[in-house]
Amino acid sequence: MYIAIEGIDTCGKSTQIELLKKDYKNALIVKEPGFTKLGKKIREIIFKDEISKKAELFLFLADRSELIEKIIKPNLNKFIISDRSVISGIAYAMEFFDFDLLINLNRFATDSIFPQFVIILKIDKQTLIKRLSNKEHDNIEKRGIEYLLNIQENIINTCKRLEIPFVIIDSSKSIEEINFRIKKAVSGLFK
Repeated sequence: MYIAIEGIDTCGKSTQIELLKKDYKNALIVKEPGFTKLGKKIREIIFKDEISKKAELFLFLADRSELIEKIIKPNLNKFIISDRSVISGIAYAMEFFDFDLLINLNRFATDSIFPQFVIILKIDKQTLIKRLSNKEHDNIEKRGIEYLLNIQENIINTCKRLEIPFVIIDSSKSIEEINFRIKKAVSGLFK
């Protein structure tokens, strides 16, 4: 089972992934971008350098392709939890590019291997503003609050359009409650 934890910056994905590592010790935990050796280099470029939107898109696709080929494909028989996936890749890029083009490029990059289930951590505007005020912003976060909230809706819409089952969890709740809801959703997948 290949699942993805999705959500915009500061929604709590990293915190929840760390908790899931303890609960699912046999799971393969990956992330986009930057899990592979090539991915680490790509991540550095994407978040630090000023590059064109098209170059950014192709770098994300290269990272995703490498992750699928080297890590996901050989382990599809295992439980895989991904911190981000093709879902957010499309959701962020559809602000600048055609949805159908993005689907085709991502199908090519991933050999049509998409997550089988998605957990979306949804953040409200006030919580997002508060959390962003407490950190230094990368190139994506510098695009602003409204941009990020729009991406959040794009994530939900991408799951719907790709017909990938998903659950939305309110990320303004306590860390413990979010973790409980994620584990409940995950346990339902193995019944």
